[in-house]
Amino acid sequence: MTDYLYGSAHVRALENAIIGRDRIARLVEVKDASEAYALLAEAGVTVYRDDGGKALREETLLGILKSAYQTVEELAPDDTVLKLWRYPYDCNNVKAAIKTFIRGIDPTPMLFDFGCVNAETVVRMVEADCFTGLPRAMCTAAKEAVDVYARTKNPQQIDLILDRACYADMCAAAQNAGNAYVLRLVRVKIDLLNLMIAIRILRMNSGEAGKALFADAFIHGGCLSYSFVKELFDGGEDVLWGRLQTTEYGVLSDRVAQSDRTLTAVERISDNFWMEMICETKFIPVGLEVMVSFLLAHEYEVKNLRIVLAGKEAGISAVTIRERIRDSYV
Repeated sequence: MTDYLYGSAHVRALENAIIGRDRIARLVEVKDASEAYALLAEAGVTVYRDDGGKALREETLLGILKSAYQTVEELAPDDTVLKLWRYPYDCNNVKAAIKTFIRGIDPTPMLFDFGCVNAETVVRMVEADCFTGLPRAMCTAAKEAVDVYARTKNPQQIDLILDRACYADMCAAAQNAGNAYVLRLVRVKIDLLNLMIAIRILRMNSGEAGKALFADAFIHGGCLSYSFVKELFDGGEDVLWGRLQTTEYGVLSDRVAQSDRTLTAVERISDNFWMEMICETKFIPVGLEVMVSFLLAHEYEVKNLRIVLAGKEAGISAVTIRERIRDSYV
């Protein structure tokens, strides 16, 4: 615990710089994207621009994440467990590299230079059909995804296979860390993803094909078993939300019932449920939990900023943008 004493104190001081609910509210009310970027710059965010001076949204947002992860990984006595939150970026890069290699197009616009493995290295892995260096499950899954696509010509299988592997790697890293809070975060994240998968498929009304897709898409490793969620899935959406009352997701079910139950609303409620778990560590003075929460707070900061900036760039009303905003850590 004392190993985290200095790092935890430093991170707590940096939390004040997070673009939280008050600043997000101000950004929602500005006239257009240019004013939003100006406010971000005033708040200390580095706004990246192209040669013509146009603000680059994704480069700016990725810069926020890079800075947060670099700071925390330098402060932590062991950054292994912190890196597991980068695995989804590795997963995205592997999927993008495989799909673009198949199509013979440049993968660069689809890559995140933010995973544990350099994005260019991932591209070379796909070209060489050798994935050594990726986290264990993704290493095996990447080869499987290529082989399955060769047989089926179904690009969706690439996503399904690699998504399952990504969360298997995250679970393994969390278990190896021996930290109950981190493992719970990962397991609940998996449950929430599976529930959203179930809702999306149920609303497609695709019958037996939907059941088969749900079986393929289900991610193992959460608190809710496949058999339990499948039973809820088979009963339909009302049964699903009703039966969740008997689980730790009863509050989530209540909030969905009180909403308009649009997909946008359900996704926001699900994200907010997870954010509440992150906020549980606010009163922990020292420890790995402080650093993990700081990183995930920035993930949600970036998610909210993406909603606001993309909305302003598209001319979406402040009312609509506000409806999509997630809760903040600060």
